[in-house]
Amino acid sequence: MSSSSFISSLSLYEENIGSLVKLCLSKDRERVDIHGGRKAALQYLLHIQSVGFDLSSYISLKDFEKLKEEINKLKELDFYKKKFDERRDDTYEPYWELTSHSNNIHPIAKNARQIINKYGHFPLEQLKVYFNAKQIDNIPSPKGHFESYASFDDDARNNMRKYPIAQRQNKGQINTKQGRIEKAVFDIPSGKQIIVLDFADERMPGGLFLYGASTQEETICYNSNAYGALLDFKYKRFDGGFMIPEYGCLYIKNVQFFKPIQHTEQRTVDIVAVACYDLTREHGLYEVPSSSERIEANTQKKLETVIASAQANTEENGSDTYLIIGPVGCGAFQNPIQTIVKLWAKILSQPLNNSLNTQQRHAFEHIWFLSGKTDKLITFEKACEEAFGCDIVQRL
Repeated sequence: MSSSSFISSLSLYEENIGSLVKLCLSKDRERVDIHGGRKAALQYLLHIQSVGFDLSSYISLKDFEKLKEEINKLKELDFYKKKFDERRDDTYEPYWELTSHSNNIHPIAKNARQIINKYGHFPLEQLKVYFNAKQIDNIPSPKGHFESYASFDDDARNNMRKYPIAQRQNKGQINTKQGRIEKAVFDIPSGKQIIVLDFADERMPGGLFLYGASTQEETICYNSNAYGALLDFKYKRFDGGFMIPEYGCLYIKNVQFFKPIQHTEQRTVDIVAVACYDLTREHGLYEVPSSSERIEANTQKKLETVIASAQANTEENGSDTYLIIGPVGCGAFQNPIQTIVKLWAKILSQPLNNSLNTQQRHAFEHIWFLSGKTDKLITFEKACEEAFGCDIVQRL
């Protein structure tokens, strides 16, 4: 197994391995195979097994061998490509999403591809896969890796050692702002680090980018080269498949945002891609937990990984870092806005260092909660007032 699927041996909880196994054993093949979710998950299970990790408590050896044979047959197929190919061809073809002339691809996506293709591919070290917050906490540790791959997250490791997260005492100012992401990034002063949350689709790179959809993730992809990075995850990290770990996120370094319309002005940003559960139960890659309590608990783990990944990847001590979050999962996936804002407020108000009387927010200088709808901003402001015990959020 290549180093592109590197995981720290200190990082894996039982639920993380169980999530991968459950995905691979799913009988809902339309859901898990059309975008190669099982191909991506199996790559990690094979990697875990190859270094002597015993998977027998999760899957029998017989079933695992059968699974490998089954998914191996999928390596030369891409069922999503078939939806766009006039000849209904599903033969595996790397990066067909950037070259296909299919009439089924929306003009807005074709126009965006022209700019995306100018930038080429992202280096592997800029494409980070985080399974949980514990993995990120262990980045500075020199021990416990499944394989020797010194350059994995080397930039974050060096920075976390030089500027320990727990010692940071930044302003941690939380603001709400009404607007759209493609414009908001240009409202931040030049020279500042920007980290943007992508309300992602866990099944496929860029969501419905090729169809011309206009939700937050697709908007990011039309106005940056983030779509190219997400495809690099598919083809360079995930063996031709795609997934976002159930309790984790994908982190992309140095994405180029283009100013809408003229595209003459650019801004470099980092992007954190995370997906909430699809509560419509129509399209999500992972099965939705049966209780609202478990949904909320798992969603908190997802958002904790987001904050941990942003803290680990700040430039220096985060004193020049703007983090842009928002009502992730509250659109098509129908997660309650009250739950999402409560979790954001809870996580940001958790202790960072009791001795310094700091909270998680103090790892950053500024945190913006961005939404196009005033009612969502108000709901977040109220949640923060309750979590922090005072009115600390300022509307921009």
